[in-house]
Amino acid sequence: MFEVIVIVHLLAASVWLGGSVALIVAAVPSIRTLELEHRVIAMKRIGLRWRPLGYGSLIVLGVTGVELARHDWEQGRSPFQTVLWVKVALSLGIVLASYLHNFVLGPRVQAEVREQRPQKTRPILVVVGYVSLALTITVPILGAILAKLAG
Repeated sequence: MFEVIVIVHLLAASVWLGGSVALIVAAVPSIRTLELEHRVIAMKRIGLRWRPLGYGSLIVLGVTGVELARHDWEQGRSPFQTVLWVKVALSLGIVLASYLHNFVLGPRVQAEVREQRPQKTRPILVVVGYVSLALTITVPILGAILAKLAG
């Protein structure tokens, strides 16, 4: 059963990481070539289609991650526990950055575009997106370190 949990965890991580990279490297640059009105519509549609898959994978990662950590947890302080807590903190950072990006900053940028106001929020949105990407790349690396420490 442990192997199944590992496989499900890795598949969910692949969905989150692969989807995030695909959005940033392929979708967003392509959408930027569209006229403003079409760009806003395309970004919103892609975001709405990605959310169930992306957030679903984050939920699966959380549930399977707890079980994997429980399996390898030791009493007392250990390098495993230290790396695990860093991974947990960075994972929560991903959730926070994603929430801010999708439900706070994204709608503000849409309102600024729709109301033809200066896009003051867009640079913040971009920074939060890149922070999320950096965390998204870092967390699986910590997972590999945890696997080595547990092994």
